Amino acid sequence: MEKVVFFKKLLAELELEESEIDESSPLHITSLQTLTLMSFLDEHFGIRVKVKDLIGIESVRKLMELIGKDKID
Repeated sequence: MEKVVFFKKLLAELELEESEIDESSPLHITSLQTLTLMSFLDEHFGIRVKVKDLIGIESVRKLMELIGKDKID
């Protein structure tokens, strides 16, 4: 998935208030957004994660590392 598309989908899925995000953007998500993010990762990347896997994810860059840089170009 292209980075630009990833950023737009992430904003839409998590209903974030920011108009734009990039790799260096902080990622502060609620428990409901965590569940949404788990579904998003499974649907778009085939990655199944648990809540504990997302606890240390505090930036978009960390999320991209979890997904794998080879899946986002």
